[in-house]
Amino acid sequence: MLFVRIDYSMSDVVVTFEPSGLKVLVESGTTAFEAARQVGLYMPSDCGGRGTCGKCRVIVHPMQNPTNYDLKHLTKKEIMGGIHLACKLQLHKKSRIILPRGEAKTKILTTSSAKDWAIDSGLYNQFGIAIDLGTTTIVAYLLDLSNGIQIAQVESLNPQTAFGEDVISRITFASREKDGSIILQQRVVDELNHQISQLLEKTRIHQDQISRITIVGNTAMHHLLLGANTDSLGKAPYQPSTSGPVTMNPQQLGIQTNASSELYLPPNIAGFVGGDTVGFILSQRLDGVNDVVLGIDIGTNGEIVLSNKGKLYCCSAAAGPAFEGSTILHGMRGQSGAIEYASIVDRDEKPELSVIGETEPHGICGSGIVDLVAELRRTGIVDDSGRIHKISSRIREDGKHGLSYVVVKKEESKGKNRIIFTQKDVRQVQLAKAAIQTGFTLLLDTIGKDVTEIDRVLLAGAFGNYIRPESAIAIGLLPKVEVSKVIPVGNAAGEGAKGLLLSKKNRNLAEIIVNKIQYVELASDVRFQEVFMQSISLI
Repeated sequence: MLFVRIDYSMSDVVVTFEPSGLKVLVESGTTAFEAARQVGLYMPSDCGGRGTCGKCRVIVHPMQNPTNYDLKHLTKKEIMGGIHLACKLQLHKKSRIILPRGEAKTKILTTSSAKDWAIDSGLYNQFGIAIDLGTTTIVAYLLDLSNGIQIAQVESLNPQTAFGEDVISRITFASREKDGSIILQQRVVDELNHQISQLLEKTRIHQDQISRITIVGNTAMHHLLLGANTDSLGKAPYQPSTSGPVTMNPQQLGIQTNASSELYLPPNIAGFVGGDTVGFILSQRLDGVNDVVLGIDIGTNGEIVLSNKGKLYCCSAAAGPAFEGSTILHGMRGQSGAIEYASIVDRDEKPELSVIGETEPHGICGSGIVDLVAELRRTGIVDDSGRIHKISSRIREDGKHGLSYVVVKKEESKGKNRIIFTQKDVRQVQLAKAAIQTGFTLLLDTIGKDVTEIDRVLLAGAFGNYIRPESAIAIGLLPKVEVSKVIPVGNAAGEGAKGLLLSKKNRNLAEIIVNKIQYVELASDVRFQEVFMQSISLI
């Protein structure tokens, strides 16, 4: 059992988290959400603990009176069962906090199409670690530097999710909270050290044999890792405080390696297009293609790259976290219990569902969300404008959510889990997909081409790897191309990190790419508003 000790005073209270048994001593008045952060427990929170999303639900003993936030977000039955929102639950006495569901293993994408990378010579019996530092997940690969062979890999959730699901929430925390930047940096460094320890334990390689580490991540993850000022990323014109490549000793950040090892981070392209996009471009060699290729990494912030026979253009699209399950009433990450695929055969009957882990459904992850919207549109339950119509016996209406499609009825679930997809959920998906659609539309406009002239669409990242292209094309999330032109490329950012690890030639190439790529600022385009409004339609 782990007991986290902090400065003791007469007003401190002991909090125990179940089922883990973790204990922490906190000052009276500390919220359950903050106490969970102190012991490194993950707690769902789209809003970063501001009381607006209603997802950080816990049970507390002894019971407390509901807060105004509880009354707003919880049902009477939940309140009677002792459930509270952790972010607004202040603790003034010894308490036991029960997390309703233990953290399930998240489905993390680690694979990619391997490349024949250039390799530096003279690195016999030396090893390196390539890391894809994502907003939600972190994947680390251990490679033999003499031949480029991958020996082991580990993956985990980014512990910074406890401070917000998206980068804006974390930038806000870093700017507004005392020592916020230091806290976020330390959390991710601790996780990197844990991953390094796992890799060494798996392979019995000694720490002294690790001579190189390369890390790719978006601009915000880059800044938070380095402890760089993030204020300029949180307000227009959203400029990074540092852009160039970084080469340093990892021990300067507290990363546990030998004293002579080297850490490399590639340059950022713009405020919301970072080293992970550089890795994507490098791994697919988009600078050297002879056709028109659109590359998309769909996430909270979508990065879009267009290669017109090797000439590169890019932009960022603020899609928001809807495709990661956030802002969706019953949305969740891609983990056990998440509906990942859906098909409506008969609009009055139960939809055909595929659930991760082949268990009882508890919510809907991004790929399932796209499927649902596409199927609701195909069957006419939702029209082009995104409006739900009462033409199915599975449509329900109440004062809280309005019209909703019942994905899973209580009687259809052994766990009595009722899962609905609301009118608000449809609107969230429309806004998210409109951001991506606007991005690739304006990039194509920049080079005077339209979707009919696209030869390939490369989808990077977990979401792109798991969605059904047919569904994404149907709602306009992807351009209207033949399905055969849509190619998932896996964790392309991680593959790029491997290339940067193995050769300084690859690093030089990456830096040349960044200097040549044309970044398109969508917000300053005179057609942005017009195209965005047109893109909201589900066509």
